[in-house]
Amino acid sequence: MCSQALLPGPVQTLIFLDLEATGLPFSQPKITELCLLAVHRCALESPPAPRGPASMAPPPPRVVDKLSLCVAPGKACSPAASEITGLSTVALAAHGRQRFDTNLVDLLLAFLRRQPQPWCLVAHNGDRYDFPLLQAELALLGLASALDGAFCVDSIAALKALEQACGPPQQGPWKSYSLGSIYTRLYGQAPPDSHTAEGDVLALLSVCQWRPRALLQWVDAHARPFGTIKPMYGVTASTGTNSGSSAATTTALLARATHTSPHLGGSRRPKAPTPVKDPEPSPAEGLLAPLGLLALVTVAVATLYGLFLAAPGQ
Repeated sequence: MCSQALLPGPVQTLIFLDLEATGLPFSQPKITELCLLAVHRCALESPPAPRGPASMAPPPPRVVDKLSLCVAPGKACSPAASEITGLSTVALAAHGRQRFDTNLVDLLLAFLRRQPQPWCLVAHNGDRYDFPLLQAELALLGLASALDGAFCVDSIAALKALEQACGPPQQGPWKSYSLGSIYTRLYGQAPPDSHTAEGDVLALLSVCQWRPRALLQWVDAHARPFGTIKPMYGVTASTGTNSGSSAATTTALLARATHTSPHLGGSRRPKAPTPVKDPEPSPAEGLLAPLGLLALVTVAVATLYGLFLAAPGQ
């Protein structure tokens, strides 16, 4: 079934999203900062009057909701990521920031429930980065289906389509579609506060205000369920040593949670399984190591004793 058929009417709230993360290794980055900016479609259908030259970025709508959080990643940030974002694991810990946990997921869901539905998350390069990374963090908590009630679009695809609709493609060198490049092409200057989650969200909103009505039409036609997003990296979870559940049962429960769409308006969510980093050894495995060491020592002593007896004059 196509995403358009799943969308129950025009999108009512665009939620501009940006994530900052630890950087390399790319296979398993962790979120260090996130920002969500909720804008009702009427703010884009009736944009405010410009306050300066046409080349200036338009002011943001007056009525917006914003959620901005710093997050302790639980692993080291790469030096390059810390230099770009200004965030480090040490600084986040010194400020008492907490990890991406079920409390943070509750905040995200509470923020969404305050917005008129349907919701659509909008992120720049979201299909390849922000959405899979957010889904990986949710999956680590056993909540991969938590945002199944939301829809999503990648603003790169939207802006490419809008530029192509304005005229023939640009001739010459390859055109960059990074957020900073698009902002500079439209408004003649670099976006302020780049590589902070809030700064990038505001820059993305400004870019999407370039042709807001056309953008809304494109979003209504191309928004897809967030539940179709695959996590950026694989996730292994366990229900804990006191649950008595087998590994097969745990896998089945996680698969069921992933493919079941929850009611975001409800008050109950499945209990998050505990992520497993290094499986604990079984009792039999715990005995093998000492026995192997004892056998090695016995062989060494016997060898030395044999050499002693074979020495001349003994």
